[in-house]
Amino acid sequence: MELVMASGITLALSWAMDGLNEGLAIELWEAGESNAGSIAETVDVSDHLEWATFLGGSIVNVTPALHVPNEGCPEMPWAFRLDFSNSLSLVIALGESKGSGFTYMPDSLVVIFDESTAAAYRIPASSTSSLARGE
Repeated sequence: MELVMASGITLALSWAMDGLNEGLAIELWEAGESNAGSIAETVDVSDHLEWATFLGGSIVNVTPALHVPNEGCPEMPWAFRLDFSNSLSLVIALGESKGSGFTYMPDSLVVIFDESTAAAYRIPASSTSSLARGE
């Protein structure tokens, strides 16, 4: 997933593996840089209602939710909460929609706009919810 800012800087999030270590990777690319071929399909979400309140805001904080992906592995991020200058936040996490909630799926990403939904989304390998507020 790539979020392109008004400045041209891109925030990219993707599933990453290194042996048994798996997690959600996060990268920043300067304007004009890219990771060509990393995204299969580009979807402009700027006209989607859920994203509208975030447009024009700046990301002021990024907080990871950590998990231990496999026995003997170090903690790795599985979700990131992005806090914006307009006091709103959203969560990008590994997972997929399941019924009225989410389930962990390491090679899929979900965006959660609702704080209570993010607080409810938990995985067994993590001591915190996807909201990453240190519950």
